[in-house]
Order: sequence, then C-alpha cells, then structure tokens
Amino acid sequence: MADIWRGSTALITGATRGIGAAFADQLARRGTNLVLVARDRNSLEKAAADARALGARADVIPADLSDPAAPAAIQRQVSQLGITVDHLINNAGIGVHGRFWDNPPEDHLKTIAVNVTAPTALAARFLPGMLERRRGGILNVSSTAAFQGLAWLPVYSATKAYIVTWTEALWVNLRGTGVRACCLCPGGVDTPFFESNQWHQKPHSFLLQNTPAVARAGIRGYEADKSLKYSFFPFALAAWSTRLVPRWLAARAGSLYARPGKPPT
Repeated sequence: MADIWRGSTALITGATRGIGAAFADQLARRGTNLVLVARDRNSLEKAAADARALGARADVIPADLSDPAAPAAIQRQVSQLGITVDHLINNAGIGVHGRFWDNPPEDHLKTIAVNVTAPTALAARFLPGMLERRRGGILNVSSTAAFQGLAWLPVYSATKAYIVTWTEALWVNLRGTGVRACCLCPGGVDTPFFESNQWHQKPHSFLLQNTPAVARAGIRGYEADKSLKYSFFPFALAAWSTRLVPRWLAARAGSLYARPGKPPT
C-alpha cells in the first residue's frame, strides 16, 4: 500500500487532548504535517511543539467550533498559511450529560454545533479541493453511542448517529474519486471527556480503551478505505447487538450506560 501520510497534511480538530492528541502524535511519527485546531492556544502550542520534536511541521489555529463562523475562519487561516489540507480529521466532540430537560437549550445547541455543524461545514469547505487533487479524505470520529438512543446522553447519541450515516453516504459518493471517507466508532475511551462534560461517575476502567489504540484503529480503517471502523471488537459486538433487538429494547438497555452517580461532596 502506498504511504498516504508522509509529506501530506492533516487538519485535526480537538487536537490537544484525548483521541485528537493521539492522532497528532501518531501521524507526526508517520511524517505527516499537521494543522492543529482546538480552543486553547497554550495547549495547541504545546501539542505543536511535541509534533515538531518528531520532525513534523505543525501549525495551530485556535477556534471554538461551537461558533458558526469557525469553519470559515479556519479555512481562511489555512489559505493564509499556504497549506493544502489532504486529510480532515473531525475529532472534536462534546456531550452534555443528563436527562434532556434537565439541561438548558444552549447546551444542546452547542453539542449539535460542535458535533454536527462544524464537521459538516469543514468537510464541505475542504472536500472540493481533495476531489480536484483526487487524493486525501475525511476521517470522522463517531461513537458506538450512535447505534441507540442513550437516555443520559440523548443529544450526544443523536449527533453521533448523524456522523455515522453521513459518512456512509459520503463513502458511497466518493467511490472512484481517489478520496476517502471513514467513520471511526470507539466505545468508551479514557479521555478528559467525562470530566469536561460534568460526569460525576466515570465508567470503570475495564470498559475504557486507551487513546493510542483508538487512534491506531482509525488510521487503519482510513488507510483501508473502510466506511466504518470500530476501535475494538467487543464494542463492535455491542453495536451489532442493537440491530438484533427492537429499538425500544435497545433504548431501554442504553439507559443503563452513563447513569448519573452521586455528585461529589
């Protein structure tokens, strides 16, 4: 297989922590130049320094993806830097925790903006150039939460379902173009996601994958031009099982995941 990474450029959102940071590390080691996107400039500069130490070019673009103007601003800054984006990795994601009506509308709309609107807008802005060059592609990070409505992560699970079906449609549209579309579906991952979204009780460690393993799975799926890639076989079984039972039963089973624990005292 030809090396699709060395000398190319990948734009990674949510690049300073968790799965995004693991993507940045592994792609820098493969000789990929990076455009790192996240909210905090100081964290971005540290991540960029780590990538440069591995021999990669790394540029940073601070951006809040909940802002509707962010995707256009990112594209504009990429153009000003004279960079061609070969691979877009839509990794950034948030997920307000709790029953739907217990959280304010602004939190739900922010989840949709970061998880759905921003990835869609970024893909729409960078995909035409990829098609002209007949190379590159989009790697979207979803979740096994996409396969059932989760009572305690209702909007999050819905946004991840969007990412799966949208990527599958892109994958079909892109056949024969030389451009890829792959959706990575991890289960639970040991990242700061839980603390950032105010979970009082983090899942048990045996239910969580580490971020390097998840990033490696995503890279393999993208290289193989798969439409959908699970990060771990047991998570794939869990996702498949939701297709074998009535949807109401899958949703009831999903209510067992992420049930709020007692808040810290």
